[in-house]
Amino acid sequence: MALGFLSEIFVSFQGEGIHAGRRQLFIRLAGCNLRCRYCDTPDSLERVAIYRVFDRDGGSREVANPASVAAVVADALLLMEGDTVDGLSVTGGEPLMQAEFVAELLADTRLPRPRLLETNGMLPDPLRMVLPVVDVVSMDVKLPSNSGERAFWAQHASFLDLAGPKAYVKVLIDAATSVAEVERAAALVGEQSPQAAVFLQPITSPQGRIDLDAAGLARFFAAARRRCENVRVLPQAHKTLAIQ
Repeated sequence: MALGFLSEIFVSFQGEGIHAGRRQLFIRLAGCNLRCRYCDTPDSLERVAIYRVFDRDGGSREVANPASVAAVVADALLLMEGDTVDGLSVTGGEPLMQAEFVAELLADTRLPRPRLLETNGMLPDPLRMVLPVVDVVSMDVKLPSNSGERAFWAQHASFLDLAGPKAYVKVLIDAATSVAEVERAAALVGEQSPQAAVFLQPITSPQGRIDLDAAGLARFFAAARRRCENVRVLPQAHKTLAIQ
């Protein structure tokens, strides 16, 4: 029986990507293999002794880590009672660092569908274990110019090739982002998975600011559109709505 380290469980509206606006159950796992400078969930980067289960009123209770699949499913089912939930997001941190736990968790048919995996697109081998039980893969392409990390083009290409038609891609952008890197990310998608949508997502500061103007957005869109047909600009809706 697999045990997992979690950060939080809650129900909210999806704020990013192809399922934006849907009411979803979020299961956020703890631990990440990257340290992107713009990370908006820093509390999930490390594994700690407890995770939180949030109720609809914003209250929460603490649960001990690591947790069993049975315990997480029980918390999830209780949380969804009396709510309308149209899907599940498994996020992090980086959930594929705990692929065995995720695969066992999503084998439970009582959890809602579609199942969305949110990942940094760095770990293709663990993806093989999880791919049969997820419906959609939201994959980030990490750009060195704004992430503070090194380039991962080869890992992203392998990951996207494996994810196939289940994948869409997020590319985060701000004033520091290299236009050439955005074009290279779009070219990678166009070559490896031309059917995948590419979401250019402006980075939102902790204070809710976006450091890009209309001209900047148009410049990044044009660069991506030169290499990929299905490109969209979409901010983080949950930040605008000031919700979890």
